[in-house]
Amino acid sequence: MTDALRRLLTPSDPVYVLPLHDGWDRVAPADPRVAGRLPAHTVVPDGLDAVLLPTTNAEPLRLPILEQRVRGEAFGLLDGLVQERIAAGATATLGDPAILRHRSQETAGDIQGVVVRYLLAVPGTGRRRGIEFLIAFPALPEELLAPLEALYDGIIASGTWRAPVGTGEAAARG
Repeated sequence: MTDALRRLLTPSDPVYVLPLHDGWDRVAPADPRVAGRLPAHTVVPDGLDAVLLPTTNAEPLRLPILEQRVRGEAFGLLDGLVQERIAAGATATLGDPAILRHRSQETAGDIQGVVVRYLLAVPGTGRRRGIEFLIAFPALPEELLAPLEALYDGIIASGTWRAPVGTGEAAARG
């Protein structure tokens, strides 16, 4: 394979790899394992790239993580989205300003819950592209919700950016 063809086949953006616990898998949104596994109150966003979820119901953590790519709008930058989130109360995740965390109360039909969004700018894109992780929590008392959120904060913050390897993104995430 020529270098030119390899560059065409390999995505240029690095990927953010989360350390998945045994019993978890990263699957495509259309994967049959996703059906029925998302909480009833989860609104699946357009442009969803992947779902990280436990492969069995025996896992103590059962709330899947939705992953999607985002693009900047005004002037092609993510700055407007970041400013909007900060104005709505977003903060740095575990003190890391590179991971913006926004918590909101949301309703889907007659079900209420909390959605936490983590926004990261993809390195090398000039803040034009980002990745967002979403976790939908059911309505819980704060004393039960806070430790769950802290656990997912740790999962997201422990990810690492990696350059794509091989001939595609799947090789970089494996």
